[in-house]
Amino acid sequence: MARRLALAALCLLSLAPSVWRLLQARQAPPPACAPVGRGVAPRHWVGCPADEGPPRELTGRERLLSGLPVPLNDATPEDLAPVPGFTARLAAEAVADRARRGPFTSLDDLTRVRGIGPGRLAKARPFLALGGR
Repeated sequence: MARRLALAALCLLSLAPSVWRLLQARQAPPPACAPVGRGVAPRHWVGCPADEGPPRELTGRERLLSGLPVPLNDATPEDLAPVPGFTARLAAEAVADRARRGPFTSLDDLTRVRGIGPGRLAKARPFLALGGR
């Protein structure tokens, strides 16, 4: 009798992990656009329509990762800093120059910013647009 009881207990214990996985699988499903896996979003993942709250503009880094140009006349220093050829200091100077002298009318106007020459502008040109997010 004790043997049968021990065998039944062993069977129940061996089934416990399977029952536990089944119970966890019945939890509420993630939103329709949530990444599959352990709940860690990929590095390039920005969000989805199911996210709560109002939509927000993409940052400069997110725009670059998405293959979109950074709008020069609307960008903050934080948006411009990740653009190839720019540094945090140059981005801040470009935004300050835009505030002092008005919006840029072409990408070539960036050369009026101290520290941005033709070489640096050539690096940044494919990643910039004049305006309009």
